[in-house]
Amino acid sequence: MPPVEMHANEVRHYASPILVKNRQFFATLTSERLIIEGGPSPREFKVSSILSAHPCKLETGEPGLKLIVSTPDGQKEMIWGFPVGNVFKAGEQEAWIDQIAKVSGVKPFAEAGGEAAKPRAAVPPRNPAPELKIQSAAPVPNIPANSVRPDFVSGESVVIETAGVRVKRTFYTIYLTNIRLILQNTTGKIGREFAIAELMDAASFETEEGEPAIALSVGSQTGAKQMVMSFPTESARTAWMQELKAKLPVRQTLISAAPEPTVVTCTGIFSPDAGERVALSTGGVRIKRNYVTLHLTNTRLVIEGKSSILGEFALNTLARAIRLAGEVGEPGIALQIAGRDGEKEMHLLFSGMPDRELWIQKLSEIIPEEDHSIYAPESAQYTVTTVSPPSQRNSQDMYCPACGARNHVDDEVCALCGSLLHPPVESSRTPARREKRTKAERSGGRKKPERRERREKPEKMPYNGGLIGFLTRPSDAYSYYMRETPRDALGMFLLSGALWAVLTVLMIAYVVPAVLRISPENFPIFSALQTDLMLLVLFILVLYVIWLAAVMIRAVMTGITARVCEPEVRFSEITAIVMRSTLSYAVIGWIPILGQFAASIWSAAVTWKGLTAGQNMRAGQAAVSAFLGLIIVYVLLFAVGSM
Repeated sequence: MPPVEMHANEVRHYASPILVKNRQFFATLTSERLIIEGGPSPREFKVSSILSAHPCKLETGEPGLKLIVSTPDGQKEMIWGFPVGNVFKAGEQEAWIDQIAKVSGVKPFAEAGGEAAKPRAAVPPRNPAPELKIQSAAPVPNIPANSVRPDFVSGESVVIETAGVRVKRTFYTIYLTNIRLILQNTTGKIGREFAIAELMDAASFETEEGEPAIALSVGSQTGAKQMVMSFPTESARTAWMQELKAKLPVRQTLISAAPEPTVVTCTGIFSPDAGERVALSTGGVRIKRNYVTLHLTNTRLVIEGKSSILGEFALNTLARAIRLAGEVGEPGIALQIAGRDGEKEMHLLFSGMPDRELWIQKLSEIIPEEDHSIYAPESAQYTVTTVSPPSQRNSQDMYCPACGARNHVDDEVCALCGSLLHPPVESSRTPARREKRTKAERSGGRKKPERRERREKPEKMPYNGGLIGFLTRPSDAYSYYMRETPRDALGMFLLSGALWAVLTVLMIAYVVPAVLRISPENFPIFSALQTDLMLLVLFILVLYVIWLAAVMIRAVMTGITARVCEPEVRFSEITAIVMRSTLSYAVIGWIPILGQFAASIWSAAVTWKGLTAGQNMRAGQAAVSAFLGLIIVYVLLFAVGSM
């Protein structure tokens, strides 16, 4: 809660939390006002309206304060409690009594006579004897520590301890031992504790209320945080500063000449094997739509998910690592991984540039350099073709077909054995054919490279994650969206089926009769669909349900067949592959007669490629699994239709 804004020449005297009807508020006493915050709106009372303040005991027997104030509606009474430990309650009561008496300029607890006694006339007389005993309690700075001390471990010794230290609005007894800093609350429980190694720095200062305080910097996994401790006395603050300075680590330079290797610790699911050393561990890395934690050891690369290990790769399978940028400019790495079916690419997107550069450095130390440089274009792919200049005619040497000696191409006989260098068949050619060969040789240095350039197709653009790629580039798409679950593919799957059902019914109801010139009067089904909207919608829903059932049966059969062929495949991922492949129904499945068959075959082919790319199945096994599921579905549909 922000501090109360003071008026000009206004002085703050005391502030602490209070309890009124078991609700906690924060009371501030200044030279002009009594401010109570914590409700819907703060309440203010002028100091002159405070008629009296009496020490009292609450129903629980704890010290309290009875405050009578004057309001436009008459006198009102408030009973205050203090939400602090038992050893602090008497001190809080006495502090408020003294401060109210100091501000009002009178003694509200005077037993008789004077102006101070007048406000008490309306209050029933009380026996002051028991209450006066409470006022003899020690002041706040000298409040003893909690009677219940923390449980110290073997060999732990207390260096210094102080009670009544305030952190924010809670009072603690704090202990500094030889191994930790302990904050014990007023109920005797340990609120917080920090190891000595976590303490980074300490600085003394004065708070806005003039309290002696220490700002202590504490390290954590999320970065350094600061804790402000307000002490009851200046001497206590001085003693703590001396002890903290003695315990704080000696500051070292950030960059040393020979830094020692850092030891990376893993706190998640992954645990290194015996003898395995973790070189690098980074969280918050995105692969497709999943955020994972990457671990690089001296033997493998491990991908850790939220609840399981998603994958691991031996270091000798890492082929190359290239910098790339994500769709919105995230720094990333294109990691090529070699497998039994060839190399596959996995995109790692990092939260910051330093993490990406650190991984590039580590991977470059592991992955062997290649003979040729590898470039990752930022925006487009370029094909570089090397074209040699046309060589001069007869500038080559030729070898003798008899002895193998090297001769000039213009020589007729071999200089070593005297054999003819050019076979007689050359001379038997007609002049027209010899002329044709000569022209071809003249133009060979100019036209052959052109034909070579036409044969070399430009490299494909990298797949950017478009959904249409599941039909046009299934291998790239399923490698990009690898390890998907049915939940990831559910949206596109339902939308594809809905589009297929709607377009199919519209084609049957309106397009087919027009193309085939069918009279709706002769075929009641067409006239009913064109005139009855509810029947049209019902027909769409029936086709949609049949399509969903057929695709799910096909996914189950494909998964069973794939599991028989390759036991390591995952049934849920195969279901997602089949669901993704149904996009073909929305593209061509609504075409009358042939569209549905073409879409189903296209979908099976896409599933084939998806099983090969996403589940590392052999091409033959993937083809059998994909098409066998489709065949079984058609057999079931024909069997049901013939009944």
